[in-house]
Amino acid sequence: MFYEGMDRLFYFPVGLWLIQILMILFPTLFYQAYFKRKFQSVTKRKLGLIFIYGLSILLCMAFPVSINEGYILDFRYIPLILGFLYGGYQVGFPLLGIVLSTRFIIGGEGIYLTIFICFVLLAILHFSLHKYEKFDSKHKRLYALSLLAIAIMIFGFGTQFLDDQVLSGREFVLWILFATLNIITMLSTRHIHESLLELDKINFEITEYERMHLLSQFSISIAHKLQSPITNIHNSVEIIKTMELPSNKRAVVNEMVEELEAAQNIIRDYLVLAKDQNSQKMKLNVHSELEATLHSIQSYAQMHEVELKFFPAIDKELTVKGDPYQFRHALLNLIKNGIEATKEDGVVEVAIHEMLDSIYILIEDNGKGMANNEVRTIGSPIQSQKKNGTGLGTLVAFNILKSMSGKIEVSSQLGRGTTFSIILPKTAG
Repeated sequence: MFYEGMDRLFYFPVGLWLIQILMILFPTLFYQAYFKRKFQSVTKRKLGLIFIYGLSILLCMAFPVSINEGYILDFRYIPLILGFLYGGYQVGFPLLGIVLSTRFIIGGEGIYLTIFICFVLLAILHFSLHKYEKFDSKHKRLYALSLLAIAIMIFGFGTQFLDDQVLSGREFVLWILFATLNIITMLSTRHIHESLLELDKINFEITEYERMHLLSQFSISIAHKLQSPITNIHNSVEIIKTMELPSNKRAVVNEMVEELEAAQNIIRDYLVLAKDQNSQKMKLNVHSELEATLHSIQSYAQMHEVELKFFPAIDKELTVKGDPYQFRHALLNLIKNGIEATKEDGVVEVAIHEMLDSIYILIEDNGKGMANNEVRTIGSPIQSQKKNGTGLGTLVAFNILKSMSGKIEVSSQLGRGTTFSIILPKTAG
């Protein structure tokens, strides 16, 4: 027989098993390096898995090691298990058919043991395969090795009990070597799969980053181009506003001014958000920055009939690291939110506290407050508690403060007001 001749050629059958290992590893590399990159369709990729793992199974079973009469040792269960793990039932069932039909053609008593092993593996996979994707890398590896170990143990015990023979020294060494090489091959093949999947993920993320960067640059260009005509229109409408107008037309002009200012704010916020948050970092005096911010927004607070109160820290030389324009912009947005949320004759308090290596900036209003579900979504894109608001200003503020290694905590009660607690790392004086 062909198998007996090959067995004589490799009396200690390491050579045959090394051939089988190569027959598993090479098709796997071919699939990952060529087939998977050429075909993006999920269906075609699964057909590719059936092809490469089916080929591995056929080649492994074509070069087996004969042990007892009718029983052969090969690595067929590795591609079969990996087919189920990486392709699901759509890949696993065709591979199962290849294993059983090929073993039937080879013949011998071992066919019954193969059917039983396949049935056991299928039963385990039925109850646990849906959980595989939720496992971390370590548990995925253990799961694959457990399935392989079960197949090898059933085959080992089955051949001995069915043949009713005692293992010879050569057969014992053969079984130990067979199990060891199976484990090494399974780990190696999985490592190749996982490494190349991770590489694909990294390449995809790089491509997405480049695409989003290009889109961001394009959006910034559009925002800059829009900024100039909107500013010109705003200035023109302001001039019209100074003219003598009927009350109904003046109301329309006032509304136009408000809408144009809102558009300008959105563009400004977007440009700040799109700007590199790691640029122009320097030491900033927190007291000076807050004083300047409060001074610039004082007239806005007076217009809303809201009182601003400032409680500085004892040490007025506390410093943080950041971009001065962005830091003021973040503070301005949060204080502005507090003013807009506060009723007439309300109060917005801004305080600075020092605690160990951190600086706390508290912005507290006694406005309408927010419900818990509103607090959880604050700082998210397109989430605003204001009528016609976009939430972009708060998102910009959160991003700027986080780029300064800061944290923002929000506490609020309906009808009692909201407190923003900004925690920033203190820099050495």
